[in-house]
Formats: sequence, C-alpha cells, structure tokens
Amino acid sequence: MENIIEIKNLTKKFGNFTAVDNMNLVIREGEIFGFLGPNGAGKTTTISMLTTLIKPTAGSAMIAGHDLMHDGADVRGIIGVVPQTFSLFNELTAYENLSYIGKLYGMEEAHIKERADYLLKQMSLYGHKDRISGIFSGGMKQRLSLAASIMSSPKILFMDEPTTGLDPQSRIAIRELTQELNGQGMTIIYTTHDMEEAEKICDRIVIMDKGKIIADGTSDQLKHKLMTGYLLEVKMENPSKEILNDLRHLQFVSKVSVSGNKISIVVSKKDGVFYSISDFFHKKKIMIEEIEYKEPSLEDVFVELTKKDLRD
Repeated sequence: MENIIEIKNLTKKFGNFTAVDNMNLVIREGEIFGFLGPNGAGKTTTISMLTTLIKPTAGSAMIAGHDLMHDGADVRGIIGVVPQTFSLFNELTAYENLSYIGKLYGMEEAHIKERADYLLKQMSLYGHKDRISGIFSGGMKQRLSLAASIMSSPKILFMDEPTTGLDPQSRIAIRELTQELNGQGMTIIYTTHDMEEAEKICDRIVIMDKGKIIADGTSDQLKHKLMTGYLLEVKMENPSKEILNDLRHLQFVSKVSVSGNKISIVVSKKDGVFYSISDFFHKKKIMIEEIEYKEPSLEDVFVELTKKDLRD
C-alpha cells in the first residue's frame, strides 16, 4: 500500500504550551489508523491540523499528494470529518443537512438526492429523513454526522472519538459502518479512548502522550512490546512475600507481581513451564485455585506507557 499521509516534524504550540511535538508519521492508503492517548495527549490537535482547521506552528504534511500548508482547499476536497460533537444544523431535517453539504461541494440536485437517500438508508435514518435533526438521539445524530462526512465520497475520513457517550448498540453500529466504509476503499483516521474499540477495528495504532508518539504498531505488536516472554496468572489465597520471592528465584522467571489474589509471572519460555509452576506449588503444599496463560491487553500497554496519572 502507498502512503496517503506523510507527516514530518509537525508541531503545534499554543503560547508556551506544546500540544503536538515534532511528529513524524506515515499512514498507508486503505488503513483504519488509530490514535490512542489520554486527555491532552494531542490527538484532537493533530486531527485539527490535518483537516486544516488550525495551522501548524512548524513542520509539514502531505495529504494524498496535497501540501497541507499550501493546498488547504485541495485537502478539504478529499477528506471528510466526523467531529466529537454534533456540528450540523439542529433546525434542519436530516435530508436538508445532507443537501446543504452536497451544495457546498457543488453537487447537482439529482446527485444530491440520490446520494442523500442512499446514505440515509445505509445509516438506518431514511425513515427519519424529514424530521428535525435537533431532536435526534445521540446515536442518530452521530450516524447523521457520519453520513454528512461522506456525502462527497472522500478518500480519507477523520473520525474524532465518534462513539464517546453513545450506548452500546450505537457504538456497535458506528463501528460496523466504519469497517464497511473501509472495505469500500476509504482510509479511516480514528481517534478514541476505547482500547477495546481500537483493538477491534484498527489495522495500526499509535499511542500519544504529551504531544509525542510513544508507540506505533499493530495491536499485537504493541502488546508484545510490553513484555518479552510469556505471562502466567496464578490465583490463590493470600500470596505471601516468601512465595513471591521463591518464584522470582526460579531460573525461567523474569518478573513476578501480585494484585489481590492473583500472581502474574512472566516466564522466558513456554514449554514445560506450566508443569514446573504447578509442581512448585505442589511441593510447597500450597493449594492454588487456577493457573493459566494470559495475553497482555492493549489497556495493559497503554497504562504501562502513559502511567496511571490522572489527566485534565
């Protein structure tokens, strides 16, 4: 796949505060590409620059062959944006909102009607097309926002935390629609706080913190960056310090930690280790409730990299 977005040293400062710090990144055509990060990481500022809403302080970016700094109109002509909050006209009907967007792009009336009807059906909104959009539920508003963002059939779709605050059914619907659009060849740039969501739909993910990219890869690659080895989890009552220390001295054990009644043991190999750990507890005449191999989660990676500090 070719690179559809190429970012070099992209920086955005607000006074003395650096929101995005010297970002370098390539995004390939046809990807669902995810931005993960805590509050204030720089995700929305990055999207705002790439969609020409705000100007970078320094650096450059090429969007499908168009220079971000000098070809803003061309960039806007090939992208769609689903913002965090509903930004269409509450006083207009669903159809009228889409018609207005179509006219902004210079579409002919017949094409507007055909495209709007098609999208409203795709978003399960056709039966509500003549209702004022301001009275729609949160999920309906977000599906209408998605329809508006692709009214012009863009090459690239930016989705800035599109499922925040939605009920589970609406989140699933938005996720399925996103995957369907990607299946039709659209490149998707997706920002989210939801690790499970990112893991389910994103081909590649970057984790941002304090304006910088601190990790980049597929979900599996990121999870295995966290840990070189295999993770065993043992459940037992009241793990003692003595047991934890004895486990740490086993030849194949590289790390031991405990949380409540669960002992997490990182081992350097997999063959025979399950039996060895079981035998260790058996010889010490310690009853264990459960022992199993565990895969690190994307949330484990996220917390490890960004720490547990609360963000404003």
